[in-house]
Amino acid sequence: MASLRCNYSVIFVFSIVLFASLIPKLHANIGDFDPYLEKKAEEALQSSLAAYNENPEQLTQTFNKEVGETLFNGTRRYLREMI
Repeated sequence: MASLRCNYSVIFVFSIVLFASLIPKLHANIGDFDPYLEKKAEEALQSSLAAYNENPEQLTQTFNKEVGETLFNGTRRYLREMI
């Protein structure tokens, strides 16, 4: 029974130390000051804005058309037989 109590106390102390070591990292905000990360964030925003499609129906129709062409092309006969 004493060994179990010792194991629980070791786990408890370890988790307290782990939690205490994470607190300073929560407020680091390194992304706010690093110019490389700011540049990457701006590039990601511009890329996502360029990829945005305002018409979801057209996007779905295009996707379905491309999937249909892939499934029913002549080079993949085994897929045609399954359908």
